[in-house]
Amino acid sequence: MNSNNVVRLLFAGDFCSKPSTTYITPSDELKQLVSSCDCSVVNFEVPLKPNIELPERSTERFFQNDDAPDFLRRLGFDLFSIANNHTFDWGEEGFKKTKAALGEASFGAGTCDEAYKVKEIEVKGVKIGFLALSFAVYTWALQDTEKREGLGCAYLNDLRVNHIIIEAKKRLDYLFVLPHDGIEYVDVPMPETIARYRDFIDYGADGVIGAHPHCPQGWEEYKGKPIFYSLGNFFFNSKKDTLYRAWNRAHWYEGRCVIINIENGQITYEVINTRNIDNIALEIDHSKEAVAHNKYVCELLLNQESYSAYVSPILRRYAQNDMKRLEYIFQPRTIRSSFKLFVESIVRNKKKQKQVIENTLLYVLRNDLRRSRMLRMLLDQRVK
Repeated sequence: MNSNNVVRLLFAGDFCSKPSTTYITPSDELKQLVSSCDCSVVNFEVPLKPNIELPERSTERFFQNDDAPDFLRRLGFDLFSIANNHTFDWGEEGFKKTKAALGEASFGAGTCDEAYKVKEIEVKGVKIGFLALSFAVYTWALQDTEKREGLGCAYLNDLRVNHIIIEAKKRLDYLFVLPHDGIEYVDVPMPETIARYRDFIDYGADGVIGAHPHCPQGWEEYKGKPIFYSLGNFFFNSKKDTLYRAWNRAHWYEGRCVIINIENGQITYEVINTRNIDNIALEIDHSKEAVAHNKYVCELLLNQESYSAYVSPILRRYAQNDMKRLEYIFQPRTIRSSFKLFVESIVRNKKKQKQVIENTLLYVLRNDLRRSRMLRMLLDQRVK
């Protein structure tokens, strides 16, 4: 039971349902949990699709069913973070449709001022703020950083974020940062992610609740405050029906909800394991396996030797893949690669091929984690 003097906040991970949410049956236990909290927050990962067509691109444009907002509201969610890498998959029209459906309950994207605005609420006399951030911004980063025009998400490595946290804490009792960052399908955060999330605490945040990797990662207490690096998927099905299975992605169907309890100036937290069953059921996961996995990923963060042994080959593999992409763009062509490009230019539109190469280069250079991985690999090679 929720006593009168305790403020309970619930945070859930990534949500997307391309098929109608009428196929999804949440358990009564889960519905009771979400609705029992004073404020429940979820990452609305994918936009609604507008009635327009956009040019093809090398990566899929994700969208979710128009009934998703009402489904989440009925489940008990009050606020929706929309700062993520899919927010503008359907351009300005898709964003506007999503924003209209979620209304003032959404935060983390829009004009520059809207995106960087802290969402503020008051519960039982306690002033609480939420700042949603993303590694992908759509506009502003490495573009027109002076004018900051157009639509986008709040960029987590923008230095203004540090000042926003400092200023927000002057008028708020508690501030929680919700970053969307990390490497997908990897069980632990990268060193740069750990450092940045700890920055948020150093500047005054009372907790950090991360998303994006699509699998649950570990958590820690830093200076007495919780950092959850990834809650994983609350529910994620971006395919056309309920039959699709992400068999090759470990922990895709597992999620974590975090309940933050605020009482007498103190923060405590609870971790609730959840599971998506066959894209048609959503329930609390009481299995020993979920508890064991939580213990495993948290212990990796506590043991630097084990953490380094786990992360180093992952960093190396991803960095090597990105280096190959850059070499493909910049290095002189062999006869074989030149012939391959010649054939591709006949089969495919030359302009489109050039656009794919340019987009690949931009994606690598604009992603802070990708640049850091390549730099780390190059420095390691020089030391050897």
